[in-house]
Amino acid sequence: MVSRLEMVLKELNENGNFRASLFATSTGLVLASQKSDEIDERVVAAMGSLLSDSAYKASEELDLSQLSSLKIKYQDDFIVCRNIIMPDEKTQFLLAVLAKAPDSDDVEKYFDQLLDWAVENSAEDLRKLSSI
Repeated sequence: MVSRLEMVLKELNENGNFRASLFATSTGLVLASQKSDEIDERVVAAMGSLLSDSAYKASEELDLSQLSSLKIKYQDDFIVCRNIIMPDEKTQFLLAVLAKAPDSDDVEKYFDQLLDWAVENSAEDLRKLSSI
């Protein structure tokens, strides 16, 4: 299962020219990652979990709809965290990506499409992991 998740991440990084991507539990435990050597996937997973948890709490306090994803744009960098909720609606996973800031809205939309693809192609393996 993990090797399939790693294959999805490898293809994701190649197509999006991402510096890092990973699947993690909602608590920040890394399940699979593909990254450049200088990036610590444990830090990315922990920060992604923290960001996701904060956004979730904001949605509860402000009576917002369910969290789908969050994006943080820096001057030169971009973090995207995609919340993946399993059919039981209890188990959640996180897909986090680090990239250079997109040059245009079209590139950002392409990133979104790549993440949609990754979620779709990992759903079955994540579902199996959630039942363990």
